[in-house]
Amino acid sequence: MTESASRIERVARLRVSDSVAAQLTKLITNGVYAVGEKLPAERVLADEFGVSRSSMREAIRGIEASGLISSTHGVGVFVISNTVATHGQNDLLVFDDFTVPELFEVRRMIERDAAGWAAQRVTPAVASELQSIIETCSDPDLSDEEFVQLDIKLHQAIAKASRNELLATIYGGLEPMLLKYSLRVISLPGRREDSHAGHGKIVDAIVAGRMREAREAAVAHIRDVERDIAKNLAQPVSSHA
Repeated sequence: MTESASRIERVARLRVSDSVAAQLTKLITNGVYAVGEKLPAERVLADEFGVSRSSMREAIRGIEASGLISSTHGVGVFVISNTVATHGQNDLLVFDDFTVPELFEVRRMIERDAAGWAAQRVTPAVASELQSIIETCSDPDLSDEEFVQLDIKLHQAIAKASRNELLATIYGGLEPMLLKYSLRVISLPGRREDSHAGHGKIVDAIVAGRMREAREAAVAHIRDVERDIAKNLAQPVSSHA
């Protein structure tokens, strides 16, 4: 192995099974699969979700750990609760009405283009506003809640800076979900620092009018959140007495 290759760290990403677990958990908590109901066979579920049986099996194991289902060899998998027993890893993937993988897909589309168009159409007033928000975010005395509010304010400003009113309106519709999700993930180790660094790269590219760089920075920013969640999910779940 070369010296450069030995320094490369594999980038963590959410697995297919994480996305499947999030979707199936939402179906259970929303009552699509009722308490006491037997889930379809693993093969059937795999076909319905369009994934391999190994990914489906891994997803089921994760959901079972959250207390929603119980699996008995030779009998099947039954829903035993529609409420997640403990708050923890599952909270990073499932919310009341959407999953985080779904949110990531939408954010990548909207924020990538919003950043690109903002860089193409940036004005001195917009540049000043974005830099002011970044400066305020650097205050270490901010609470996590205050930081998250500024985070959303920054993305709102970028969407408006695209000068595409429809895009800005669509992004505005995501704000309640973004607030809920951001308040949960901000406590992950290093997430606030990584988020601020990512914001800085996006703003620098927009202010400089570098459209391609702004789009790439926006996608990288979302990928960084995905990485941090994937790393957290990879940690063993601690048991509590």
